[in-house]
Amino acid sequence: LASPSIVYTFSFTSYSYFRQNHFRGTDGWDYRNALSGMMGAPLFGIVTTPENFLKTQMQLDNVQSKREELMESKSQQSISQTNQTLQKEYPTKQPSGRFTNSFHCAKTLASTHGATVLYTGHAINTIREAAFVGTHFFCYER
Repeated sequence: LASPSIVYTFSFTSYSYFRQNHFRGTDGWDYRNALSGMMGAPLFGIVTTPENFLKTQMQLDNVQSKREELMESKSQQSISQTNQTLQKEYPTKQPSGRFTNSFHCAKTLASTHGATVLYTGHAINTIREAAFVGTHFFCYER
């Protein structure tokens, strides 16, 4: 919830600054409003890239965990009836993902690969942010 607040604060502040001081955008659909909005995209990317990266890593980890659970359940089907009975009486903990939450994910990845791993995809994320805010502010003053 903090991230959208930070991004919106940066985006409206930078839009207002660039619109008034550099591009002189006018009310209505003016391409200069879009350019004014796009100027803050690299700054927004600094905030949103780690968040998107961690979200993707947690999703991929969840998929891998489910795949492992599926493989384990298939192998359990081939176990003899005796072993199945023992497993029902003494169940084992199913494998879970590597990460317990976003902070744990960030800490684990940063300690394994270095802190810069959190900015993997920054360039494409910045382009995405620029396209979004450019379109948003192009229509905003209408």
